[in-house]
Amino acid sequence: MIEVKNLTIGYTGNSAVVKDVNFSTEPGTILSIIGPNGSGKSSLIKGILGLVQPLRGQINFLEKKSEPHTIGYMPQTPRFPTNIKVRELISFFNKLEPVEEDRFQNLISILELNNHMDKKIGSLSGGTKQKISILQCFSSKKDLYIIDEPTASLDPYISHLLKSLLVEKKKEGSLVIFSTHILAELQELADRFLLLSEGTILIDDSPENFLRKNNKSNLDQALMNFWNEEYKTKL
Repeated sequence: MIEVKNLTIGYTGNSAVVKDVNFSTEPGTILSIIGPNGSGKSSLIKGILGLVQPLRGQINFLEKKSEPHTIGYMPQTPRFPTNIKVRELISFFNKLEPVEEDRFQNLISILELNNHMDKKIGSLSGGTKQKISILQCFSSKKDLYIIDEPTASLDPYISHLLKSLLVEKKKEGSLVIFSTHILAELQELADRFLLLSEGTILIDDSPENFLRKNNKSNLDQALMNFWNEEYKTKL
């Protein structure tokens, strides 16, 4: 479980980009974070990961299943050393943490990485780098998975695989947090979503409940209805 209390994040010379955010989550849940560009999604994710120091507030990891709390992270844009081979990078992954070898090799095969083993990272397409990012994120079981724009630059087959992995990790009792701009993806996967705007949470709800309250059949329509009402209140 993660408990976020009064979290405020800002950067030198700028006003706060995350403002007094509060929410908590349970294990075995898929939580999606959405919002327009500049809404604070990336800063909130960096705060949970410990990559930025909050101005105030707390992020508490409760009910740990392991010590220390284990986190898998898949960024929107993978950044690996460009001058080493795929084989060397994968070997490095194996040395960082124990993996289930059969599962690890099966994932390499499914991701179709065997044909790239002797290529340098710098020569790979963005989609292939994302496949390597999937491998490093899911090569061992974690308590928490944080996935930023998960299907960006992935072909439909690998996108389907990744979504299956997220559901599998939820069933194993892990917490999954992912940000996305694809509302159909959110509706398909998320148990709950947060809509951020200007650093604050405007919506904290399940997709099903939000659709029901707005009497709509899909999130595009429901969120457009919400934004229209939100806009009216500011006039």
